[in-house]
Formats: sequence, C-alpha cells, structure tokens
Amino acid sequence: MPAPPLLPLFDAHLHPEALSDQDLESMRFFGVERALVVSHHFPEPTPKALRKHFDDLVNRQLPRLERLGIRAWAALGVHPRCIPRRGLSEVLASLPEYFQGGRGVVALGETGLHEGGIEEEEAFLEQLALARQLKLKVVVHTPAVDKERHTRRILTLLLQSGVRPSRVLVDHANGRTVRNILGCGHWAGLTLHPDALKADRAVALVRRLGSERLVLNSDAGDGAGDILGLARVANLLAKAKLSERVVKRVAAENAARFYQPR
Repeated sequence: MPAPPLLPLFDAHLHPEALSDQDLESMRFFGVERALVVSHHFPEPTPKALRKHFDDLVNRQLPRLERLGIRAWAALGVHPRCIPRRGLSEVLASLPEYFQGGRGVVALGETGLHEGGIEEEEAFLEQLALARQLKLKVVVHTPAVDKERHTRRILTLLLQSGVRPSRVLVDHANGRTVRNILGCGHWAGLTLHPDALKADRAVALVRRLGSERLVLNSDAGDGAGDILGLARVANLLAKAKLSERVVKRVAAENAARFYQPR
C-alpha cells in the first residue's frame, strides 16, 4: 500500500456512484483532494434514465464528495455504451441547462467510440457539435479493445468536428496512442486501471514524454479498479527521481488547468 503522498492529487476521472464512502475516504486519506465525476454507462439507457443519471451526479454525488473532503466537479455526456435507441436529441437538448447557474459541470463527456459504427459516430459528432456551440471542454472515451484503430478514427472525427484541439482530452491513452493524441494538439488521459494502464508503465510514459498535456486518473468505480492507483503512481514518480514540478503537473495541476474549475 502506498504511503500518503506529500502532494495533493486531482483524480480526473471518477465514478463515485459505484464507490462506498469508505472507498472515497481512503482516496482522500491517500491524497485525492479534487476530482472530476464523469457520466458513465448502464443497462437500458433511456432519455429519462440518462437525465436521472445526470441529476444524480450533480445533485447527489458532487455534494457527497464535498462532504467527504474532496472538491468535485462533473462532466456530463452520453457514453458510447449508453446511447438510447430513441431520444438522443432529447437528451442533448437537456444538457445545456446543466452548464448554467454554477452547478459544477465543467465539461461534456464521456463521449467517444467503444465498438465503432455509424450510430456511435453520429452520437459522438452530435455531442461535439454541442460542445463547439457552447465552447465546452470535452472528455473522450477510447476503448480497451482495438484501441489504436478506434483512436485513429476518433482523432479523424475530432478534426472534422471543428472543436479546438486544446479543448479536448482523449482519455484512456496508452503507449501506442498517446503520441498521436498529443501530436494532434489534444490533452491525453492516462488511466491507472487494471484494464488500462499499470502503474509502472504510466511512470515510464511520463519519464519519456514529460508532463505537457498529460493528465492522470483512476477511472475508479468502473469495474475492478484501483482506488489507490493515483497515489501509487505519484509515489512511484517521486521514487523514479522525476522532479516535483513534473509530478505536480501530471497528478494535479494539468487537470486543474484543463478543466479550470472554480
């Protein structure tokens, strides 16, 4: 188990609705002081169920995290595994209200591709059009299976969308995709998750690439994750003799800079 890090951490991808208070208290003890709550996928997504999910994240999960000592903000969008059979336009029409009135919603997401295909691409492009219209930051999902091919297609669609690259964070990057993501001018999320990126591999990537536009996150709450993944990597980065400045950037400051939460 890692020792509590000396530096405060910003977990830039969290699903607290699937975590217990004890899980979140442990994350706070091991240094997570800020977090971004990201909308997720669930069975039988309907427009009503999606709006209920958004309401739960904003009205229940954000205050819950604050109560447990973690300052939190949200990203709301339609995950590619959660596209309703009917009524997507209805869901997207309801999204702008969440970005008003200081409700703590700072980005659109998690959108992107999972299995690919026309339905997912159309839903992705519609959400990118909304983000462009409202000048929103965007969190983009890339899948574990066939990641390189899907990431290439995602980058092509992002280019076609007209959304400014600096407003997009392409998440769940790995050693085979991160350079292309950064090369297109986007931010890249490194997810410390058993199904995504191991801690030692994340350290190697940061050592090789530096800290520019790299953001660490745990994706905790999505399956069998690692609630201490971010703390573990922060400690490994320090042990690897990387500068405190680099560790601060990838573990907290870059996320705060990208999302600019108030």
